[in-house]
Amino acid sequence: MVLLTVSYKLFLALILLLNFQVVAEGKPTTTDVIDISSEIEVIDTEILDLEVSYEMGESMFDINAEATDISNELLYHEYQLGTPKDESSRWNESEQMILDAKIKLQALQEKIKLEGDWGQLRFRVIDFKGEDPGQLKLRYNYGF
Repeated sequence: MVLLTVSYKLFLALILLLNFQVVAEGKPTTTDVIDISSEIEVIDTEILDLEVSYEMGESMFDINAEATDISNELLYHEYQLGTPKDESSRWNESEQMILDAKIKLQALQEKIKLEGDWGQLRFRVIDFKGEDPGQLKLRYNYGF
C-alpha cells in the first residue's frame, strides 16, 4: 500500500512537471526571437563606408574583399534568423533590413564591376615538348 501511494505521488509530480514545461514552451519569450537589427545597422554603415571609400578612389581589391566579407556576414545573419516560428514583427523588420543591405551591397558591386572590370587576362601553356617548353600565350578577353 505504501509503494502504491509513493508511486501515485511520483506520477502526479511527473505530470505537474510536464505540464509546467508545456506551458513554458507555449509562451513566446523575448529570447526566442533573435534581434539582429542593431548588427544589420552596423553592416549598413559599413556598406556606406565602402561607398565613400569607392568614391574617394581607394583600392578596388580592398573594397571588393570587404564587400565579400559583408556579404558573408549577411548570409550568416540570414541563416541565424531562420524561418519564423510565429507572426513576429521583429522577424519581418530584420528580414527587410537584410534585403535592403543586400540591395545596397549589390549596387556597389555593380558600380565597381562597371568601372573596373572590362576584361580578363588568360594564360595558357602552349607546348610542353617543343622548342620552348612552357611557353605562355597571353590572351585578353573583353567584357563586352
